[in-house]
Amino acid sequence: MHVINISFQIAPTLQAQWLEWMKSKFIPMIVATQCFDEHKLYELMVDEDQAPTYTLQLFAANQDLLVQFKETLSPAIMDELSSTWGDQCFHFITNMSIVN
Repeated sequence: MHVINISFQIAPTLQAQWLEWMKSKFIPMIVATQCFDEHKLYELMVDEDQAPTYTLQLFAANQDLLVQFKETLSPAIMDELSSTWGDQCFHFITNMSIVN
C-alpha cells in the first residue's frame, strides 16, 4: 500500500469554513480520480499558539496510481486549493509507503 500525505495549516479564523470545504469539495475531487482506495483526514493536536493543522492520507494500491495522480491529476486539484484559500492555507505533499 502506498500513501500520499497532504499536510495543511489553516488560518484559525477560517478553520470551520475550510474543514467544510475539504469535506464537501476537495476530498470528493480527489476521490473522483479513482486513484485511491481509502482516505483519512486527521486533525493534529498542536499547542494553542499554533495554527490548526490537519493531514489527509490517501491510500493507493500501487505506485503507478500515485504517479498518475501526482503527474496528471493533482495539479488542477492543488490549484483549486491554492486559488480558494491562498496564503491562508499552507500545505505540502509527501509520499509514504506502509512498512508494517
